[in-house]
Amino acid sequence: MSLNKLRWKARKGIRELDILLQCYLETCYTDLNDDEKKLFEEILEIETYDLLNAISGKTSYNRKYENIIKQLSKLSILNNDKS
Repeated sequence: MSLNKLRWKARKGIRELDILLQCYLETCYTDLNDDEKKLFEEILEIETYDLLNAISGKTSYNRKYENIIKQLSKLSILNNDKS
């Protein structure tokens, strides 16, 4: 999937999540291997609040997404530290 399509899919309608996913696309996505990129595309299909809760550690998620969810969570923490 093209980066432009991913940017569009990463718009989930919650400002904080949108910023986080866009930041991930800009800083981490290009370093992923093909399998990880496919997993990230699958993550973008997760319902908005389920994804937000998984990243924030409030709910469980499919373990195949563990590495990317952890990266998003760390990126989220880093973004909160800048505030």
